[in-house]
Amino acid sequence: MNLERRYAAIFQQLQAAKDFDLESLETSRSLFDLTAGRPIPRQFEVWTCLAGLPLPDPLTAQLEAVAAELFSLLPPGTRFYAVKPQLYHWELFIIKRPAESLDDRQLREAGERLARVLRGTPPIAVRYRGVLVTPDGTAIVRGFGEFDRLREQLRTAIPFASPHQSQLGHISLGRILDPMGETAFKQLQDFVTDALDRDYGTFHVTQAHYVHERRWYMEACETIRTLPFAGPH
Repeated sequence: MNLERRYAAIFQQLQAAKDFDLESLETSRSLFDLTAGRPIPRQFEVWTCLAGLPLPDPLTAQLEAVAAELFSLLPPGTRFYAVKPQLYHWELFIIKRPAESLDDRQLREAGERLARVLRGTPPIAVRYRGVLVTPDGTAIVRGFGEFDRLREQLRTAIPFASPHQSQLGHISLGRILDPMGETAFKQLQDFVTDALDRDYGTFHVTQAHYVHERRWYMEACETIRTLPFAGPH
């Protein structure tokens, strides 16, 4: 299944709905402490390979603007979480998710194997076009590029990595945490439809980062090592 079809499936789910349902939103709500005045990402242990953190300034500005436009459609009182623009990133390959277990040796070895694969890989161009909102309320910008084969190479090189990998090239803008009501939800659907062909720019990925994330959406994280792609850049 190619990227267009993957994104089209999410678009069709959005268009078929009349609002977010509470069962789907619970997936997003579980990622946050909602007892404070604003949603606070919970602490989780994730090891992952990503690009960005931050993205180039022109792309960041474009994504920050579309995020503000999208979240402005929410009725007053609707809870949402907006990713901090300096923390926007594209997740390439996940080594360990919160519920999974790897020992220190495996985590170190993953960094070595990531470096070995990426230094033999030419830089990647990821073009960002259109926005989507998933059934659990996640707002994303659609990314298109030739990275499926790289993910397959990483899966072969690091067989002990998480079996649950993204099939997309998106950047997350944030999460809507409450139903909107049918009228506002229809406005959201129309906004997504109108924005499908908007071009936000291209991210030329010349390096990735091996990151230990301690709080969701990179609000607490440590870069273990920077991983250059094949040069020159």
